[in-house]
Amino acid sequence: MSAGFEQNAEFLALAAREARDETRRLLARLEIVIAGLAAKDPAAGLDLRRSTVEFLAAAGDGVRRGESFLSVVGRTQNERAGEIEPMIVEMLEGEAGGLHVDAIFELLTETGFEITKGNLSVKLHRMLKAGRLISTARGFYALSTMERARRQAG
Repeated sequence: MSAGFEQNAEFLALAAREARDETRRLLARLEIVIAGLAAKDPAAGLDLRRSTVEFLAAAGDGVRRGESFLSVVGRTQNERAGEIEPMIVEMLEGEAGGLHVDAIFELLTETGFEITKGNLSVKLHRMLKAGRLISTARGFYALSTMERARRQAG
């Protein structure tokens, strides 16, 4: 009887992890959409961001220990530094032909990341060397087949 209980507990823990991961992916995509809107209409972007944060706070899904996953609720750059690679991967996931380093830089700065173009180039090159990205043309980067397969399996 305890084996069934342990299996259920493991299943619930796995389901909770997968739900958290999916929530993070969706929030990262939402961050990109909001940043795109803010680039075209800053007032509308800020209004949508505030409405989204209010909705998530009311729902209890987007707030952990008083901090939101969305950058508008004041996480420091040190707290966000580890999120640059996943954000780059999220941006490139829907771009089969890849994106130019300038476009990646623009999207990152619009979503609140502070990074220089030089540091971004270094980060992209390291991701290229690690096999996460491929270079489709000079200055253009896309997800590698290995990274796409890993993301589909995960």
